[in-house]
Amino acid sequence: MNKQLEYFDLLSNTQKQALGNLMSVQKELRVQWLDAMSKAHAAFTTIPGLPENAQTTEAVKQFNNWFTSVSTSATTASEEALKAQENWISAYEKQLAISRDVLKNFIDLANTNKAA
Repeated sequence: MNKQLEYFDLLSNTQKQALGNLMSVQKELRVQWLDAMSKAHAAFTTIPGLPENAQTTEAVKQFNNWFTSVSTSATTASEEALKAQENWISAYEKQLAISRDVLKNFIDLANTNKAA
């Protein structure tokens, strides 16, 4: 019985680690992506050689508003996607715990039937 449960635990722990690693990489990628977007925006709005009054033109203001909206939407969307994934991982871990209990009960039942 212990071998079957050890195998199940090994398999489920490997899957949990893989999901955890994936989540951590996605969080880091999100941070780097948002940082890169901010740097790109800052670089665009401070192009060397533009006259000082060009920074206050209506077109630049519109661009800044658009870029801020896109950045905010992207941040919100990625936060929600990460929350959904965290919830999925949590549900998966609960399902693994239930599956382990079911497996243990089947093994116990099989051992009881063999003894009878």
